[in-house]
Amino acid sequence: MIHAEPAGKNRSQKLWNMVGGIIFVAIAVVFGAEATNYEFGRTVRMGPGFIPLVLSILLGCFGAWIAIADFSNHRPGSNQPVAWRGIVLISVSLLIFGAYVRSMGLVPCVFLCTFLTSLASSRNTAFLALLNAIVLSAVCWFVFKLGLEMSLPTIGPAFGQFQVL
Repeated sequence: MIHAEPAGKNRSQKLWNMVGGIIFVAIAVVFGAEATNYEFGRTVRMGPGFIPLVLSILLGCFGAWIAIADFSNHRPGSNQPVAWRGIVLISVSLLIFGAYVRSMGLVPCVFLCTFLTSLASSRNTAFLALLNAIVLSAVCWFVFKLGLEMSLPTIGPAFGQFQVL
């Protein structure tokens, strides 16, 4: 037996998704316009407007996809439960990074946050999360500390005598 949802509920959900997508696009346009007031730079030597503009473009594409995607007939995964584990672990890792990156330093903070976000997927094991954390920490150290000469400490003052600038 095939169970169909009421047409009003489905139409209402599509409308809310379209409104949400349009809001994302509007936010992307505002931030993208503001980012053009800063120097863009080059890929090798990014200016202060580079990342905000790129993120605005990505947010605009994501918003457009959300606004348009719900109008297809096939919606896989629409009846799956909410992934609370992923939402909580990713939110906690973002809070940790924002609050403690200066005191912990780039490498330990990226390591911890990558480990937590890797555990957000039920398909990852603790070993794979550890491997992800090690690799991403090394890549971030190489790109941001060596390549871009970022001013964050490699290992922060929270680690006392082990601090590395």
